Amino acid sequence: MATLRTISDHILDICENAIKSGGDKGYLVIIETEEFFKFVVSDNGRGMDKEKLKKVLDPFFSTKKERKKKFGLGLPFLKYSVERTKGNFRIFSEKNKGTTIIASFNLKNIDCQPVGNITQTILQLINMSQSFSWKITRFFKKEGYVIETEFLKNNFDLTDPGDLMLIKNYLINLEKQIKEVL
Repeated sequence: MATLRTISDHILDICENAIKSGGDKGYLVIIETEEFFKFVVSDNGRGMDKEKLKKVLDPFFSTKKERKKKFGLGLPFLKYSVERTKGNFRIFSEKNKGTTIIASFNLKNIDCQPVGNITQTILQLINMSQSFSWKITRFFKKEGYVIETEFLKNNFDLTDPGDLMLIKNYLINLEKQIKEVL
Protein backbone atom coordinates (compact mmCIF):
# COMPACT_ATOMS: atom_id res chain seq x y z
CA MET A 1 0.00 0.00 0.00
CA ALA A 2 1.33 3.40 -0.92
CA THR A 3 1.30 6.23 1.59
CA LEU A 4 -2.21 7.67 1.69
CA ARG A 5 -1.41 11.35 2.12
CA THR A 6 -4.14 12.81 -0.09
CA ILE A 7 -7.74 12.04 -0.93
CA SER A 8 -6.53 11.16 -4.44
CA ASP A 9 -4.28 8.49 -2.90
CA HIS A 10 -7.32 6.99 -1.17
CA ILE A 11 -9.25 6.95 -4.46
CA LEU A 12 -6.44 5.13 -6.21
CA ASP A 13 -6.09 2.61 -3.37
CA ILE A 14 -9.81 1.77 -3.35
CA CYS A 15 -9.86 1.56 -7.16
CA GLU A 16 -6.90 -0.87 -7.07
CA ASN A 17 -8.95 -3.05 -4.71
CA ALA A 18 -11.84 -2.92 -7.19
CA ILE A 19 -9.56 -3.99 -10.05
CA LYS A 20 -8.30 -6.93 -7.96
CA SER A 21 -11.84 -7.93 -6.94
CA GLY A 22 -12.27 -10.46 -9.73
CA GLY A 23 -14.78 -8.40 -11.66
CA ASP A 24 -14.40 -6.61 -14.96
CA LYS A 25 -16.35 -3.34 -14.47
CA GLY A 26 -16.27 -0.47 -12.05
CA TYR A 27 -17.69 2.97 -11.50
CA LEU A 28 -15.89 5.92 -9.99
CA VAL A 29 -17.85 9.06 -9.19
CA ILE A 30 -16.06 12.13 -7.85
CA ILE A 31 -18.06 15.13 -6.64
CA GLU A 32 -16.27 18.20 -5.34
CA THR A 33 -17.63 21.49 -4.02
CA GLU A 34 -16.12 24.18 -1.82
CA GLU A 35 -17.54 22.37 1.21
CA PHE A 36 -17.04 18.67 0.55
CA PHE A 37 -15.30 16.06 -1.54
CA LYS A 38 -17.18 12.82 -2.15
CA PHE A 39 -16.19 9.74 -4.07
CA VAL A 40 -17.93 6.48 -4.81
CA VAL A 41 -16.16 3.36 -6.08
CA SER A 42 -18.25 0.41 -7.13
CA ASP A 43 -17.25 -2.89 -8.74
CA ASN A 44 -18.88 -6.12 -9.92
CA GLY A 45 -16.29 -8.39 -8.31
CA ARG A 46 -16.37 -11.13 -5.69
CA GLY A 47 -17.94 -8.97 -3.04
CA MET A 48 -18.09 -10.05 0.58
CA ASP A 49 -20.52 -11.93 2.74
CA LYS A 50 -21.84 -10.28 5.93
CA GLU A 51 -19.18 -11.92 8.09
CA LYS A 52 -16.27 -10.67 5.96
CA LEU A 53 -17.90 -7.24 5.66
CA LYS A 54 -17.84 -6.93 9.47
CA LYS A 55 -14.09 -7.68 9.52
CA VAL A 56 -12.96 -5.58 6.56
CA LEU A 57 -12.44 -2.42 8.64
CA ASP A 58 -10.11 -4.26 11.04
CA PRO A 59 -6.53 -3.26 10.09
CA PHE A 60 -5.30 -6.77 10.94
CA PHE A 61 -7.66 -8.41 8.45
CA SER A 62 -6.95 -8.91 4.76
CA THR A 63 -8.57 -10.96 2.01
CA LYS A 64 -5.30 -11.05 0.08
CA LYS A 65 -3.87 -14.58 0.21
CA GLU A 66 -0.51 -13.81 -1.39
CA ARG A 67 0.64 -11.55 1.44
CA LYS A 68 3.11 -12.75 4.04
CA LYS A 69 1.59 -10.34 6.54
CA LYS A 70 -2.17 -10.49 6.76
CA PHE A 71 -3.29 -6.93 7.29
CA GLY A 72 -4.94 -4.28 5.18
CA LEU A 73 -4.82 -0.61 6.11
CA GLY A 74 -6.49 1.00 3.09
CA LEU A 75 -10.14 0.80 4.15
CA PRO A 76 -9.57 1.39 7.88
CA PHE A 77 -7.38 4.40 7.13
CA LEU A 78 -9.90 5.78 4.64
CA LYS A 79 -12.68 5.47 7.23
CA TYR A 80 -10.50 7.12 9.86
CA SER A 81 -9.51 9.95 7.50
CA VAL A 82 -13.14 10.60 6.55
CA GLU A 83 -14.40 10.53 10.14
CA ARG A 84 -11.66 12.95 11.27
CA THR A 85 -13.28 15.54 9.00
CA LYS A 86 -16.79 14.82 10.34
CA GLY A 87 -17.53 13.27 6.95
CA ASN A 88 -19.33 10.04 6.10
CA PHE A 89 -18.04 6.59 5.18
CA ARG A 90 -20.19 3.69 3.96
CA ILE A 91 -19.42 0.28 2.54
CA PHE A 92 -21.88 -2.08 0.89
CA SER A 93 -21.05 -5.50 -0.43
CA GLU A 94 -22.79 -8.64 -1.57
CA LYS A 95 -21.07 -11.94 -2.23
CA ASN A 96 -20.55 -12.53 -5.99
CA LYS A 97 -22.16 -9.17 -6.84
CA GLY A 98 -19.57 -6.57 -5.88
CA THR A 99 -18.69 -3.84 -3.44
CA THR A 100 -19.44 -0.12 -3.18
CA ILE A 101 -17.45 2.34 -1.08
CA ILE A 102 -18.75 5.85 -0.40
CA ALA A 103 -16.49 8.43 1.25
CA SER A 104 -17.37 12.05 1.85
CA PHE A 105 -14.79 14.45 3.30
CA ASN A 106 -15.58 17.82 4.86
CA LEU A 107 -13.03 20.02 3.08
CA LYS A 108 -13.51 22.87 5.58
CA ASN A 109 -12.33 20.71 8.48
CA ILE A 110 -8.77 21.41 9.61
CA ASP A 111 -8.05 17.65 9.72
CA CYS A 112 -8.96 17.09 6.07
CA GLN A 113 -6.19 15.80 3.88
CA PRO A 114 -5.44 17.74 0.68
CA VAL A 115 -7.37 16.60 -2.40
CA GLY A 116 -4.22 15.85 -4.38
CA ASN A 117 -3.87 15.50 -8.13
CA ILE A 118 -7.17 14.18 -9.51
CA THR A 119 -5.92 14.29 -13.11
CA GLN A 120 -2.91 12.11 -12.29
CA THR A 121 -5.07 9.72 -10.27
CA ILE A 122 -7.49 9.23 -13.16
CA LEU A 123 -4.60 8.78 -15.59
CA GLN A 124 -3.02 6.12 -13.34
CA LEU A 125 -6.37 4.39 -13.08
CA ILE A 126 -6.75 4.35 -16.87
CA ASN A 127 -3.22 3.03 -17.26
CA MET A 128 -3.66 0.15 -14.79
CA SER A 129 -7.06 -0.95 -16.13
CA GLN A 130 -6.07 -3.12 -19.09
CA SER A 131 -8.56 -5.90 -18.27
CA PHE A 132 -11.00 -3.80 -16.25
CA SER A 133 -13.43 -1.20 -17.56
CA TRP A 134 -14.21 2.01 -15.69
CA LYS A 135 -16.90 4.60 -16.09
CA ILE A 136 -15.49 7.68 -14.37
CA THR A 137 -17.78 10.60 -13.65
CA ARG A 138 -16.21 13.77 -12.29
CA PHE A 139 -18.05 16.86 -11.03
CA PHE A 140 -16.59 20.09 -9.74
CA LYS A 141 -19.42 22.15 -8.31
CA LYS A 142 -22.04 21.85 -11.09
CA GLU A 143 -19.79 21.11 -14.06
CA GLY A 144 -18.48 17.70 -14.98
CA TYR A 145 -17.33 15.11 -17.46
CA VAL A 146 -17.42 11.35 -18.05
CA ILE A 147 -14.56 9.09 -19.14
CA GLU A 148 -15.12 5.48 -20.19
CA THR A 149 -11.99 3.36 -20.34
CA GLU A 150 -13.60 0.93 -22.80
CA PHE A 151 -13.77 3.78 -25.33
CA LEU A 152 -10.14 4.69 -24.61
CA LYS A 153 -8.98 1.07 -25.01
CA ASN A 154 -10.79 0.81 -28.34
CA ASN A 155 -9.35 4.06 -29.71
CA PHE A 156 -5.89 4.40 -28.15
CA ASP A 157 -2.93 2.21 -27.32
CA LEU A 158 -2.78 2.55 -23.54
CA THR A 159 0.79 1.21 -23.55
CA ASP A 160 1.99 3.91 -25.96
CA PRO A 161 3.53 6.95 -24.19
CA GLY A 162 2.29 9.24 -26.99
CA ASP A 163 -1.31 8.10 -26.60
CA LEU A 164 -1.06 8.37 -22.81
CA MET A 165 0.23 11.94 -23.20
CA LEU A 166 -2.78 12.77 -25.41
CA ILE A 167 -5.13 11.36 -22.77
CA LYS A 168 -3.28 13.23 -20.01
CA ASN A 169 -3.56 16.53 -21.88
CA TYR A 170 -7.25 15.84 -22.52
CA LEU A 171 -7.82 15.23 -18.80
CA ILE A 172 -5.91 18.38 -17.87
CA ASN A 173 -8.12 20.38 -20.28
CA LEU A 174 -11.29 18.78 -18.90
CA GLU A 175 -10.27 19.72 -15.35
CA LYS A 176 -9.50 23.29 -16.43
CA GLN A 177 -12.85 23.57 -18.22
CA ILE A 178 -14.95 22.46 -15.26
CA LYS A 179 -13.04 24.73 -12.87
CA GLU A 180 -13.06 27.84 -15.11
CA VAL A 181 -16.80 27.87 -15.75
CA LEU A 182 -17.64 29.49 -12.45
